[in-house]
Amino acid sequence: MSTTVTPRGLICSLALVPNPKNRSVYRGLESLIARLQPAVAGLFLDPMFWCPDANHCGPASSSLLEEAIDLAPKDLPLWVRITGTSAEQTTHICHQLENVCRRLKYRGPLAWVDTPLFYHSNRGLPEYYQALLADTEFNLIIDNNPQLIRKIGDTTKRKNIRTAVLKKLVQEPRLVALVHRGDLRRGINYQRAVRSRSDFLVYDGEESNFLKRPSASGVISIGANLLPHEWRTITLASLNLEDSHLGKAGSFRHLWEAGQRVRTLQKHYKQGPASIIPAVLAAWGLISEKSKGLIPEEERATERILELLPEP
Repeated sequence: MSTTVTPRGLICSLALVPNPKNRSVYRGLESLIARLQPAVAGLFLDPMFWCPDANHCGPASSSLLEEAIDLAPKDLPLWVRITGTSAEQTTHICHQLENVCRRLKYRGPLAWVDTPLFYHSNRGLPEYYQALLADTEFNLIIDNNPQLIRKIGDTTKRKNIRTAVLKKLVQEPRLVALVHRGDLRRGINYQRAVRSRSDFLVYDGEESNFLKRPSASGVISIGANLLPHEWRTITLASLNLEDSHLGKAGSFRHLWEAGQRVRTLQKHYKQGPASIIPAVLAAWGLISEKSKGLIPEEERATERILELLPEP
């Protein structure tokens, strides 16, 4: 499996708006992917984020994966959520999506993404992943996502992967990265825990954390759906990666302006990104219609973003 499945840089969580008549079919994928692909290092298919109820909108569907494989450039890494409500369901989902790849003879850079504490405890996690990876040819990325765990409403459930467990997990060579969302201090501890693996990357799963203190690996961004090139500029500069389209003259000003635009929009969409971002994309004509049921604060935020960015 190509190591390019975990590139350093900008990974965009692709805005997914399901068709109300068929929730496994998503709107605007062709236009969105075409717009994003010049700017991003990879795409993340994460219906669980873009759905308001994580218990009823979970992993990527077979049809979503098939369409993404068809539309995305063959060398663009795809990250695909497989998280189910149980270990058995997650394994089943993984096998279903693996069958899609086999049927399409897809051999490109692809990795499964899972938030194990949504359905599994820390105890026995290394053994569980060892068994899961034995039945798939693709690599795995762990998503440490306390926000997702909180959606379940189980106050007794541990919300973060234990550092001692992560040290054991990285002994599995096909577990290739961690997406960390939450406390910055915990993120630093995770970085220390994976030092034994020089090839193992820890990505920022929260844009605000990346903007404050960038990781050495990259960021998973939702705002890149709105400002892909600005997010690319910031990410490459933060990681000290060369960007050929940025000349030395004026590059600092260009970076400063990109940062201002990103932070301004983030301030408006952060209260309800899964609703506000699709609403903006719909107003731009990139998807067929906006999400239903925006609350007044989300309506005002959408209108303000459109005042700032009337067109893509």
